[in-house]
Amino acid sequence: MGLASTGLTDVGEVLDTATRIVPGDELSWFEAWLQTAKRVQRYGKQALEGGHPLSAAAHFYRAGAYYRAGLIRYSNHQDPRLLKATHLALSLHGRALKLRGYDSHEVRIPYGGSALFGRMHYAKKSDRATTLLLHQGLHAWPEDTMWVIDGALERGYHVLSFHGPGQAASLRIYGHVFRPDWEVPIGKVIDFAEQDQRINSDRLILMGLSFGGYLAPRAASFEHRLHGLIANPGVVSWARAMLRHFQQMPGLLPLHKAGPRAFDAAINTVAKFMPDARWYFDDACWKHGVSTPHALIDELRKYHNGAGIPLIRAKTLVMEGSAEDATPGESKLFFDALTCTKHWMFFDASTASQVHCQGGNQVLAQTRLFDWLDEEVGADG
Repeated sequence: MGLASTGLTDVGEVLDTATRIVPGDELSWFEAWLQTAKRVQRYGKQALEGGHPLSAAAHFYRAGAYYRAGLIRYSNHQDPRLLKATHLALSLHGRALKLRGYDSHEVRIPYGGSALFGRMHYAKKSDRATTLLLHQGLHAWPEDTMWVIDGALERGYHVLSFHGPGQAASLRIYGHVFRPDWEVPIGKVIDFAEQDQRINSDRLILMGLSFGGYLAPRAASFEHRLHGLIANPGVVSWARAMLRHFQQMPGLLPLHKAGPRAFDAAINTVAKFMPDARWYFDDACWKHGVSTPHALIDELRKYHNGAGIPLIRAKTLVMEGSAEDATPGESKLFFDALTCTKHWMFFDASTASQVHCQGGNQVLAQTRLFDWLDEEVGADG
C-alpha cells in the first residue's frame, strides 16, 4: 500500500488481493498477486486498444508492481511461472515508462561473464548531470522505488537504477548471487556510468535501501570514485542485525557450533511450526548461493563492515526511522563511526514515515532527501 502514492499500486486492489491470501500458504500468496496482475494487465491492453495510452500506462504500471509483489514471498524456484512473472514485471514497467514519456531505457551492465539488469533514466534538458546510482536490498526492486527516481528526475538528476547480484532480475535471469565484497559490482556499475557522456562521473551518488543500507556503505568504503552516499537505513553489521532475530529462539544459534547436521535438523523442526522460518532460509540460501541453513549462517557472518566505515570518503546521508525493525540501532552505530562529511535524517512517529525505509510516507521522505541533495551537491554539480 505504501507504493500507492506513486501510482504503482491502488489501495483497493492491494486489500482485495490480501483477502485471497491464505495465511502461511506461499502458493496462495503468489497466485493471489498473479490473479490481480493479470486482471490489471488486461485493463491496460484494453485501454491501449481503445487509443488511451495514458490509461494503459497507469494499468501496466500497477500490473508490473503486482507481478513483483507475487515474487517476494514464493520460494518454489522450480515453478516456471516465476521467470515469466519476472519478465512481465520488467516489460510492463518499461512500457508504462515509455507511454508516460520518460526518457528511460533498459541497460545491461557487464558483470561476471554476463550482465546486471538496469535502467537509465535521464532528467529532461539535463546534460552532464549529477547521477544517482540506485539499488535496493534483499527483496524490493528499484522499479518499486519510483519515489526516489521521480524525485530525482523532477529536480534534474539522472538515475541509473540497477539490480545487483542477488537481487531481482540479476538473480532470476542471470543467476548472480550476493557477494560480501559489494565494491566489485559497484565498480562495474561506475565503469558503465563513466562511459555515458550525459552523466557527470565526478558527481555519482550511490543510494542503497534496506539491505542496500549495508551494501552501499560497504562499497563506498573501498570504491572512492563516489561523490556521495545515501544509506536508508545505515548498517554497520548485517550479520549482527540478522542473527539477532535468533535470540527469539534461545539455544538455536549456539547449536550452529555443533555442525551442519544438528543445526539443519533444528531449523527443519522449527520450520514445521513457523512457515516464515522455512521461507526465510529457502529464500536467503538461494540469494546467497548456499544450500543449507548452516552454510547461510557462515555466509551472513561475512557481512560486517566495522573496519570499513572510517574509510568512506563520500559525503554521506543516513536516513533512519524510529520504528526501524529490520536493523534497529545499526544506523546510529554507522553514523557515529563515519569520519567523512555526514548528515543524520530522522523520521519519528509524528511524520508517519517512521517504519522501514519510510514506507508509510514516501512523499515526505522524497522531499527531505532531495532538499538535502540539492543543498549539498546539486543536480548540475
